[in-house]
Amino acid sequence: MFDAQYLLSDSDPVSVYSPWLGRGGDNLLATLDIIESTSNGLIKVEVYSKNSETAGDGVDASKDATTAINISPSAGATGPQSKTWNSEAILADNGTVGLLELVRYRITVTSNDGNLARVLFRMLDPVWFDTVDAS
Repeated sequence: MFDAQYLLSDSDPVSVYSPWLGRGGDNLLATLDIIESTSNGLIKVEVYSKNSETAGDGVDASKDATTAINISPSAGATGPQSKTWNSEAILADNGTVGLLELVRYRITVTSNDGNLARVLFRMLDPVWFDTVDAS
Protein backbone atom coordinates (compact mmCIF):
# COMPACT_ATOMS: atom_id res chain seq x y z
CA MET A 1 0.00 0.00 0.00
CA PHE A 2 2.38 2.71 1.26
CA ASP A 3 5.87 1.32 1.68
CA ALA A 4 8.45 3.25 3.74
CA GLN A 5 7.21 6.77 3.05
CA TYR A 6 8.26 9.95 4.87
CA LEU A 7 5.80 12.70 5.71
CA LEU A 8 7.10 16.02 7.03
CA SER A 9 5.07 18.69 8.80
CA ASP A 10 5.77 21.90 10.67
CA SER A 11 3.00 24.30 11.71
CA ASP A 12 0.43 22.96 9.20
CA PRO A 13 -0.79 19.36 9.03
CA VAL A 14 0.17 17.39 5.91
CA SER A 15 -2.25 14.77 4.54
CA VAL A 16 -1.97 12.14 1.80
CA TYR A 17 -4.64 9.80 0.47
CA SER A 18 -4.21 6.21 -0.65
CA PRO A 19 -5.78 4.97 -3.88
CA TRP A 20 -9.38 3.72 -3.70
CA LEU A 21 -9.74 0.02 -2.84
CA GLY A 22 -12.77 -2.19 -3.40
CA ARG A 23 -14.29 -3.36 -0.13
CA GLY A 24 -13.30 -7.01 0.32
CA GLY A 25 -15.50 -7.95 3.26
CA ASP A 26 -17.66 -6.66 6.10
CA ASN A 27 -14.70 -5.55 8.21
CA LEU A 28 -11.35 -3.91 7.51
CA LEU A 29 -8.31 -4.46 9.71
CA ALA A 30 -5.83 -1.69 8.89
CA THR A 31 -2.25 -1.71 10.18
CA LEU A 32 0.06 1.29 10.29
CA ASP A 33 3.72 0.45 10.92
CA ILE A 34 5.77 3.42 12.14
CA ILE A 35 9.44 2.87 11.37
CA GLU A 36 10.79 6.18 12.69
CA SER A 37 9.24 9.28 14.18
CA THR A 38 10.55 12.47 15.72
CA SER A 39 9.34 13.07 19.27
CA ASN A 40 7.03 15.87 18.07
CA GLY A 41 5.55 13.92 15.10
CA LEU A 42 1.91 12.92 15.37
CA ILE A 43 0.35 10.64 12.73
CA LYS A 44 -3.31 9.77 12.27
CA VAL A 45 -4.95 7.32 9.85
CA GLU A 46 -8.61 7.70 8.93
CA VAL A 47 -10.69 5.62 6.54
CA TYR A 48 -12.83 7.29 3.89
CA SER A 49 -15.55 5.47 1.98
CA LYS A 50 -17.97 6.01 -0.87
CA ASN A 51 -20.07 4.11 -3.39
CA SER A 52 -18.62 3.66 -6.88
CA GLU A 53 -21.18 5.94 -8.53
CA THR A 54 -20.57 8.77 -6.05
CA ALA A 55 -18.20 11.57 -7.08
CA GLY A 56 -15.78 13.26 -4.72
CA ASP A 57 -13.47 12.40 -1.87
CA GLY A 58 -15.87 10.15 0.04
CA VAL A 59 -16.93 10.50 3.67
CA ASP A 60 -15.07 9.75 6.87
CA ALA A 61 -16.03 6.16 7.74
CA SER A 62 -15.13 6.77 11.38
CA LYS A 63 -17.63 9.62 11.74
CA ASP A 64 -19.73 8.56 14.69
CA ALA A 65 -21.64 10.62 17.23
CA THR A 66 -19.89 8.96 20.17
CA THR A 67 -16.37 8.00 19.10
CA ALA A 68 -14.01 8.29 16.15
CA ILE A 69 -12.15 5.17 15.09
CA ASN A 70 -8.71 6.05 13.83
CA ILE A 71 -5.10 5.05 14.31
CA SER A 72 -3.36 7.75 16.35
CA PRO A 73 -0.18 6.55 18.09
CA SER A 74 1.47 8.89 20.59
CA ALA A 75 4.22 11.25 19.46
CA GLY A 76 7.51 9.51 18.73
CA ALA A 77 5.94 6.03 18.85
CA THR A 78 7.24 3.25 16.60
CA GLY A 79 5.96 -0.19 15.66
CA PRO A 80 2.67 -1.51 14.30
CA GLN A 81 -0.73 -0.12 15.29
CA SER A 82 -3.99 -1.70 14.08
CA LYS A 83 -7.68 -0.79 14.10
CA THR A 84 -10.82 -2.37 12.69
CA TRP A 85 -13.60 -0.62 10.78
CA ASN A 86 -16.90 -2.31 9.95
CA SER A 87 -19.66 -1.90 7.41
CA GLU A 88 -22.64 -2.95 9.50
CA ALA A 89 -23.89 0.33 10.95
CA ILE A 90 -24.71 2.68 8.10
CA LEU A 91 -27.25 4.76 10.00
CA ALA A 92 -28.01 8.37 9.11
CA ASP A 93 -29.69 9.14 12.45
CA ASN A 94 -26.54 8.91 14.59
CA GLY A 95 -24.01 9.98 11.97
CA THR A 96 -22.39 6.56 11.55
CA VAL A 97 -21.15 5.94 8.03
CA GLY A 98 -19.48 2.53 8.06
CA LEU A 99 -17.78 1.08 4.97
CA LEU A 100 -19.35 1.51 1.56
CA GLU A 101 -18.21 -0.01 -1.78
CA LEU A 102 -14.85 1.79 -1.98
CA VAL A 103 -12.43 2.68 0.81
CA ARG A 104 -9.16 4.58 1.15
CA TYR A 105 -6.91 5.90 3.87
CA ARG A 106 -6.18 9.51 4.74
CA ILE A 107 -2.87 9.77 6.57
CA THR A 108 -2.13 13.04 8.36
CA VAL A 109 1.09 14.12 10.06
CA THR A 110 1.22 17.11 12.37
CA SER A 111 3.82 18.64 14.63
CA ASN A 112 2.77 19.00 18.25
CA ASP A 113 5.14 21.95 18.82
CA GLY A 114 5.32 23.79 15.47
CA ASN A 115 8.85 22.57 14.69
CA LEU A 116 9.57 20.25 11.79
CA ALA A 117 8.18 16.76 12.46
CA ARG A 118 9.17 13.70 10.46
CA VAL A 119 7.44 10.31 10.36
CA LEU A 120 8.62 7.30 8.33
CA PHE A 121 5.76 4.82 8.01
CA ARG A 122 4.21 2.12 5.91
CA MET A 123 0.63 0.92 5.60
CA LEU A 124 0.41 -2.84 5.43
CA ASP A 125 -1.98 -4.55 3.05
CA PRO A 126 -5.54 -4.45 4.42
CA VAL A 127 -7.08 -7.56 5.93
CA TRP A 128 -10.75 -8.08 5.07
CA PHE A 129 -13.06 -10.45 6.94
CA ASP A 130 -16.80 -11.06 7.12
CA THR A 131 -18.89 -10.74 10.24
CA VAL A 132 -20.04 -14.05 11.77
CA ASP A 133 -23.39 -14.30 13.53
CA ALA A 134 -23.78 -17.24 15.91
CA SER A 135 -27.56 -16.89 16.30
